[in-house]
Amino acid sequence: MTRIVHSKATAAASPFSAKQWTGAAILALSAAWAPAAIADVINFDNIDSQFVGHGDSLEFGKFLLTGASNAAGANYGDLVGAVFDGTDPAACGMACPTNNTSNYYASLNDGIVYLDPLKTGGSVSLQGFDASFIGYAQGVTYPAVAGLLRVQGFYADGSSLYETYQLGGPLGGSFQFQRYSTSANFGSQQFASLAFFGFTCNTAGNCNAFSTNKGQFALDNIVASVPEPSTYAMMLLGLASIGFVARRRRQA
Repeated sequence: MTRIVHSKATAAASPFSAKQWTGAAILALSAAWAPAAIADVINFDNIDSQFVGHGDSLEFGKFLLTGASNAAGANYGDLVGAVFDGTDPAACGMACPTNNTSNYYASLNDGIVYLDPLKTGGSVSLQGFDASFIGYAQGVTYPAVAGLLRVQGFYADGSSLYETYQLGGPLGGSFQFQRYSTSANFGSQQFASLAFFGFTCNTAGNCNAFSTNKGQFALDNIVASVPEPSTYAMMLLGLASIGFVARRRRQA
């Protein structure tokens, strides 16, 4: 399993002067009081096997998973995914992973998977997931790196951050789910929306997205979280306490 990380550059920190200790303390305590979140595991065990069209959504507690097409002129309902029964690998009609005994989501025809917070204006973080490449046919020779899976997080201002993961070729003659974890930096971000999309790779190592209908992948056991409202109140209370202490020191 290999993760290719693409993160925003950060400037090197400069030493703090004695006069900056209050600001440093506020920043440190702000980080400590930053909104925590309880991670949920999104799986498809309670979802019936079904096809997913462009614009179709599946609801999972605090999250909304939506299938989408990147094709120009895509119509609502165009096939972009499916929920497959992992106990019947042949049911998908392609080279699907064989080491999953429950339902999973299959992104098909270069489809995109969006993961959004169910609550409007909320945010979502991603810590990890299970994934596998899906080959377009059985009995075909695939390279050691059959494809790539890119996860792109979008902030409310439209900027984004992404990481790319290598999806291995067949093991023992079949594709297999593997566990992937996001980097500490990516996993700590609060995104307005997350997008998953695939690349297909050839034996020369060239990988393409949105051009072949073969950038297909399977997803399961997505570990994601949303901030709990109570933690925002805790953060504001902590900052208010800091301000109160600072005022008392100035008055002393």
